[in-house]
Amino acid sequence: MSNLKKIEILNNQIDKLDDEKFDLNSWVMSTDNFLKTIWGTSTPKSKQLYAICNTMSASMFGYTDKDVITFKSQWKSLLESYIVELENLDSPSTPARHALNNINFTVNQNQSQEQSQKQSVNIEFIIEVLKENLTGKQIKELDEIIKEPESTEKATKLTDKLLSFGSNVAAGILGNILSNPQIIGLL
Repeated sequence: MSNLKKIEILNNQIDKLDDEKFDLNSWVMSTDNFLKTIWGTSTPKSKQLYAICNTMSASMFGYTDKDVITFKSQWKSLLESYIVELENLDSPSTPARHALNNINFTVNQNQSQEQSQKQSVNIEFIIEVLKENLTGKQIKELDEIIKEPESTEKATKLTDKLLSFGSNVAAGILGNILSNPQIIGLL
């Protein structure tokens, strides 16, 4: 993707900040996806986007209209700085993908006949989402369950453990994974 296209995408996200039908959550998730597409899944730019929400004390209790105005102003400045970076620095390199770091998903779609479609999703993306949303202790707790011998209850244990961290954490992880462009194509 050319720098001009990347700049166009970021400018489009800036324009959406002023849309009267602005939806905070979908804007943040789509912008996060674009940043990860441009700079890679482990980009600190993604964390900077979310840090704006986390700096507001009101974020624990919901957002007021004043908070959203402040968020929008800060996000606009942030995206504008990324555009300046794209205009003046070398193009970001796309992270290399390694065959061993991919997970294959098979999705059955009901259409005129049942089809099987295989897609490959970079496991590093999923690991990065977990690292962004969980503490080290929480990751260790999940790791202990994952390392248990195979059983029919493992998925249930993992689900229960994630929910024990709080429904916001579980929803954030799932939202980040499902909003990834590679996954959206499967839905």
